[in-house]
Amino acid sequence: MSSKYPASRFMDSPWSQALTGGALALVPGSKYPAWLRRTMTWGSAATVAAIIAVPGVGSATLKRASGQKTVETVTLSPAARAGCAVGGAAFTYGLWRFGWWVDTASEAALRRMRVPYPRLVIGVVVGTLYYVNDDRKQPPSDPRVFPDGTPAL
Repeated sequence: MSSKYPASRFMDSPWSQALTGGALALVPGSKYPAWLRRTMTWGSAATVAAIIAVPGVGSATLKRASGQKTVETVTLSPAARAGCAVGGAAFTYGLWRFGWWVDTASEAALRRMRVPYPRLVIGVVVGTLYYVNDDRKQPPSDPRVFPDGTPAL
């Protein structure tokens, strides 16, 4: 990426996800239109199911996301692949539903505690968590080497 484009510099910054996530957290999930919430929830579940169910798609996705030239593939029977796809989709759907619930419950809890501007507090907490957990400044780890530097067998 060229540093002469401000947008690409922002996207490479550890602040990009923190500011974007914090800003999006200012809008309560319950205020999103129902069609958008359903699309986000079911669309994510369908995408996970497709990536797992279609042979080769998961490997290509991992290769593109990780930047590696080769990614180890696992050969599964069609029944096992379908089962994993259904399980992954169900887990993704459950995480989205849990997230919508937590958003509403956390705002209600902050209101009960009489915290002024509860959405602002949630936005700051979300942004801070994104910034603290950002790993773009970390070198990629080699899964074949333990943290102390000894090679794995």
